[in-house]
Amino acid sequence: MALKDLTDPSAVRLAVEQYDRLGKHGFLDKYRFGPSRSYFLRLNGKRYDSKAIVAAAHGFQHGQPLAAVDFSGGVSTVKKLLEGLGFEVDGPAPGGSEALGSTSDHLRVGEVYAREDLMKHFDIKDATINTGIFQPKGTRSVWLFVTEEKTPDRTQYVDLLDGDTLYWQGQNSGRKDLLIINHKQNDLELLLFYRRDKKEHLHAGFRYHGPVDYQSSHDEKPKNFVLKLTGGVGQEPEITVFDPQDVEDGRRMILAEVHRRQGQAKFRKELLEAYGGRCAITGCSVEPILEAAHIYPYRGPETNHVTNGVLLRADLHSLFDLHWLTIDPKRMAVRVTSKLAGTEYAELDGSVIRLPEKGALRPSVEALQGHMKDSEIGDYA
Repeated sequence: MALKDLTDPSAVRLAVEQYDRLGKHGFLDKYRFGPSRSYFLRLNGKRYDSKAIVAAAHGFQHGQPLAAVDFSGGVSTVKKLLEGLGFEVDGPAPGGSEALGSTSDHLRVGEVYAREDLMKHFDIKDATINTGIFQPKGTRSVWLFVTEEKTPDRTQYVDLLDGDTLYWQGQNSGRKDLLIINHKQNDLELLLFYRRDKKEHLHAGFRYHGPVDYQSSHDEKPKNFVLKLTGGVGQEPEITVFDPQDVEDGRRMILAEVHRRQGQAKFRKELLEAYGGRCAITGCSVEPILEAAHIYPYRGPETNHVTNGVLLRADLHSLFDLHWLTIDPKRMAVRVTSKLAGTEYAELDGSVIRLPEKGALRPSVEALQGHMKDSEIGDYA
């Protein structure tokens, strides 16, 4: 059996239904095909990988799908056959460039891609792919490459993916700002490639998070953007406690969170040393679940001071941040809210905490007073 034996348009429609049911990547994986590069079946306003579709359709008509090696794709084979069956097929763009359209059709959300992988996959020769904003030629896609923690030789833009929201600083030149702001009007898709740092993934790769939409921006240099993921995969947001009276807007809160995390490793290390690697409340010595808890909420690098912290087990850190658990600075003893009555945490009420041996490293009485005042317990005699 060969490609020419596909003669039934209904078999093509069955293949399209299966494509819709499995999704692009599930369908291609099932039949072991790569994405189409030049020709796409267009049906009901959607685009489908033409070569994989006809291979699957052959199976629906004759019981045996074709393999990729069984036939070639192109104008004289797949395109001619599909058009002969009454279907519309998108061909190459004028000038010979491939009609890739939306590159998101060729990418898998959650996968890690190095720039070299993308260059090979999309036949890119343009060296500007190494910049933060790149538009592959002949496409309606704009790729955003975002690295949260930059190496010292790079401009220290402040960026953070928090849940499905990207807080992102553009470039100082601002030449591509309008490309981002007007992407919907210009029918462009913004695609996010994100990594914590250059060493997070092999070959300095980025995790692909999918399309993002422009939400807002602040007129500064560089311009500060807020973008929202539209069905991709975001980062797990971290628990953040802040005083809204002291925060001018959500953007400044998020930028503060970036700086907090950048200094968190050093802060935690100092607290681990000060408390001898044990939770101040329980004495737990399982280091991976010990966290550096701020007493006074993070307001900049100066609040990453060992006297403004307590080493706590992760669950107790959460309760401390929620102010359901606090420390009485008069007795250096734990106090818990009545909301924890009947739980194992209620048994901690009144227990004296472990303190660093060096007095200079012990928690600030003033900071603890403030935390207790804001807690569910309040001050007491």
